[in-house]
Order: sequence, then structure tokens, then C-alpha cells
Amino acid sequence: MPSTEMTKGHNGEIQEILTDILIGLKAKFIQPVLDENTRLLQTLEEIKKHDRASLEELNERVAKLEQKVEEIPVLVLTAIRDAINQAAGGV
Repeated sequence: MPSTEMTKGHNGEIQEILTDILIGLKAKFIQPVLDENTRLLQTLEEIKKHDRASLEELNERVAKLEQKVEEIPVLVLTAIRDAINQAAGGV
């Protein structure tokens, strides 16, 4: 039965070596990818915030522009009326 104990000990060493390999792989290959993904996610969140703020500002500017466009006919008619009144007064 000494061979069974030797096999168990050998399996334990193999398990320890495999564990060390996996820990090394995680540290060298997986963790940098996870860190980069986290950094990219944060960057995307900042871009989204900036885009939302820009979109809100653009919506406000469009609303002001729409208001000015709605006012233009009134301004034109007022200018025509004033021109007519001025022309009639000058005759």
C-alpha cells in the first residue's frame, strides 16, 4: 500500500502545481483584461454622461429655435404693417 500513499502525495503535488499555474494565468492574462474592461466601462459611462448633457443642451437650443421660428411670421406681419403705416403717413 505504500504506492497508494505515494500516488496521493503525487496527486497533491500535481494539484498544487496546477493551482499555482491557474493563479499565475489569472494574474498575468485574465486580471489585466478584467482591469481594462473596467477602465473601458468607466470611460463609456463618462461618454454617456457627456452625450446626455450635450443632448439636453441641443434639445434646449432646438426648443428656442422653434420658438423663434414661430415668432417670425408675427415679426414679418408687424414689419409689413409698420411699413404700410409709414408709407400712408408719408403720402
